[in-house]
Amino acid sequence: MERVRFDVLDGLRGVAAFAVLVMHVTPYNAILITPHAALAVDFFFGLSGFVIAAVYEERIKAGMSLKAFMWVRVVRLYPLIVLGAVIGAAGFVRLYDGGMLALLFVTGVLMIPTPYGALSEDQCMYALNAPSWSLLWELLVNLLYGAIAPLLHNRMLAVIVGVSAIALAATGLHFETLAVGPYWPEGWAGLPRVMFSFFAGVGVYRLRRAGLLDRLHAPVWAVIATLCGIMAMPRLGAWNGVYEVAAAILLFPLLVAAGANATVTRTVPLCRTLGASASTRPAIATSRPVTSDARGLNRQNAMTKARASCQFTRSCPYRRDAQRDPRSGVTGRRIDPGDVMPMRVDRGAWGICHRHTI
Repeated sequence: MERVRFDVLDGLRGVAAFAVLVMHVTPYNAILITPHAALAVDFFFGLSGFVIAAVYEERIKAGMSLKAFMWVRVVRLYPLIVLGAVIGAAGFVRLYDGGMLALLFVTGVLMIPTPYGALSEDQCMYALNAPSWSLLWELLVNLLYGAIAPLLHNRMLAVIVGVSAIALAATGLHFETLAVGPYWPEGWAGLPRVMFSFFAGVGVYRLRRAGLLDRLHAPVWAVIATLCGIMAMPRLGAWNGVYEVAAAILLFPLLVAAGANATVTRTVPLCRTLGASASTRPAIATSRPVTSDARGLNRQNAMTKARASCQFTRSCPYRRDAQRDPRSGVTGRRIDPGDVMPMRVDRGAWGICHRHTI
């Protein structure tokens, strides 16, 4: 079968990955220029649904087994999952004893969420490498798609997309953001995020294949600029959840469709370079431990300074009963003095000291 390639979608994937990298490397006391970079997860899920449907849907219907399909997906996803776990283990080697570190490493490599060590990383499901949560949902939705693809007629797909869109909207309005999913108290939020975005991507592929999106064209620069604008928009207070839900449900599927239809000539090398920089979404999984290690393997000093400077959130910083520290502007519930520095903080519309693990 001829290799399927969408150069503009490769470029968009690279732009989204860069926005996440900027979020991860921005110092905690600096202005974050990509306050909505956590939405890259929803965009990646949508890209995944579109590309997987384009490459594998006909193969699955022609008889490709679920085992063969999942083997291809695991081989693609796992190398950098393992690399992220290795780097994370190196970064936390002075925080956990040998037995606990080994347990967290093994469960991380096997993609098994564990509560052990959770207090050390703000109740993360993966204490060594928090972004692994999205890869878990990616593997699960791939398994679901591979199992039902031969039976997934358009009406069933429309029902899945419609119901999951309602669930995604409810999630975003409840938390006033879609930057949720890595932590135990909110881990369920990953389900509506992946279900809508992935199957919306499948739907965009089918609409395009049927010729219903032939008139949807936009210049490459406009598509890329729109994605950058979505990520860089200042946080909107009480309307933030509405904005992020609208971006995920309305704008991202349109961007995927426009990117798939876009024709590139002189911009092909740029798009392919951007795509190569994030050729697989697990590349994002290594940015968090790498940037954490770049700030120093000894976390103890950072934890002490953090406890002395401000209060951090213990679960989700968007609870309506949350307290606010007047000194730091950090939203969240108080944690015990002995707890260590989590990764989630929130300051200001432009994301000053705003952190979300994706």
